[in-house]
Amino acid sequence: MPDRNGVTHMSFLLIDDFSALCLMSAIEGLRAANYVLGRKAYDWHLLSHDGKPSRASNGIVMAVEGDIGQDIRSDYLFVVSSYDNNPPYRSRLHSRLKQFDRSGIKLGGISSGTFILARAGLMNKAKCTLHWEYQPAFQEEFPDIAMVSDLYVIDNNRYTSSGGISSLELVLQIIGEDHGEGAALKVANNFQLDRIRNAGVSQRSGSVARMETMPPAVQTAVRLMLANIEFPLSNVEIAEKINTSVRNLERMFKRNLKASPAKYYLALRLEKARELLMHTNISTMEVALQCGFSSSSYFARCFHRSFGKRPSDVRRNKP
Repeated sequence: MPDRNGVTHMSFLLIDDFSALCLMSAIEGLRAANYVLGRKAYDWHLLSHDGKPSRASNGIVMAVEGDIGQDIRSDYLFVVSSYDNNPPYRSRLHSRLKQFDRSGIKLGGISSGTFILARAGLMNKAKCTLHWEYQPAFQEEFPDIAMVSDLYVIDNNRYTSSGGISSLELVLQIIGEDHGEGAALKVANNFQLDRIRNAGVSQRSGSVARMETMPPAVQTAVRLMLANIEFPLSNVEIAEKINTSVRNLERMFKRNLKASPAKYYLALRLEKARELLMHTNISTMEVALQCGFSSSSYFARCFHRSFGKRPSDVRRNKP
């Protein structure tokens, strides 16, 4: 709730290697809201676990105003992280987040910050989202938490966004709820946005970009592939499910996606494998099995052909 001066207080907890774009997208939205409204409606404060400057993934070092040990006066606290979402000080971090929650502060996770909230046991009663690259690892670690692929999610006092400029869109949603849709639209216009995407819009993963421009049958076929990564469907099964012939299925994929169904399906499976290798510690053989490969040697050959490196190279060099 705003204070008696009508100011809503926001805090951003920076985990080293956080995404500078995610942070600045959110803060710039708040700054623009103050400009549009003609008064200080929002203020924001940066925190780190120890009060020392935090380094972003792009190398920029950000000064902060405090640490997680101090009492903070805030309506919202967002955990901003990226590659490092399991820091060594996690025990103290989780304890403080639970205290913030008990004090009534609304909690949020930006990009991979949802991992930290989940590990603290603070996402068990709310659905959430995070960047598509981290989703397979999140599902592996938290199979009972309701995760969706939306750009951002607001549920049961939990505010999660998938990263990039979606943190701006999450802030626009908050501004709209606080000050009306007109204010949110003016802020969006300030950033040359022609529309505000709502929370139900799905984020695009690397291999399924621009899927909304494809014919409905192609979209349905790709969704079937994504839903059946561990046990891949045959072309015959996919064609039957979308009520077409195998020949027509192959023709549609080559026309719209410049690849055969089998080649496109393989790319989806390998992309998920790469994400699991980068963001989990499960064995390479288990990764292969979860992505529909019964042979580790065949998996390694396909992976090398696609990415130019072996699965073990990705695991060794992961962030």
